[in-house]
Amino acid sequence: MKNFLVGIFLLFITTNTFSQTSNTEIVLFAQSMIEVDSPEEMRVLETEMRSNPYIKVIRLDYNTQRSFILTQNLDELSEENFISWFNQYSDKVRCIQIGRQGIDVVKPFPFDGCEK
Repeated sequence: MKNFLVGIFLLFITTNTFSQTSNTEIVLFAQSMIEVDSPEEMRVLETEMRSNPYIKVIRLDYNTQRSFILTQNLDELSEENFISWFNQYSDKVRCIQIGRQGIDVVKPFPFDGCEK
């Protein structure tokens, strides 16, 4: 868990620096809770999602059942589109937050007001 949070922090620093040098690229973030039954299923889902041309970075964490994604080549992202990226697990996605990286604040985990 600690390594996951440190990784997210470093990711923000790195992508924020890149975003400042490339003003034409819009980077969105999306995070959610997702209920997946096993670590292996979570790894398979993450591998599948890496082939999505709109996903720049993806992190799925089985222990917290949390997803975090940075986008590329995308000016906007609806909740419906985000949910569809989870394929067979789309009905298991909840507590979604979508924002613009470097502008909107990422909600800290655990998400307040997010009930199972």
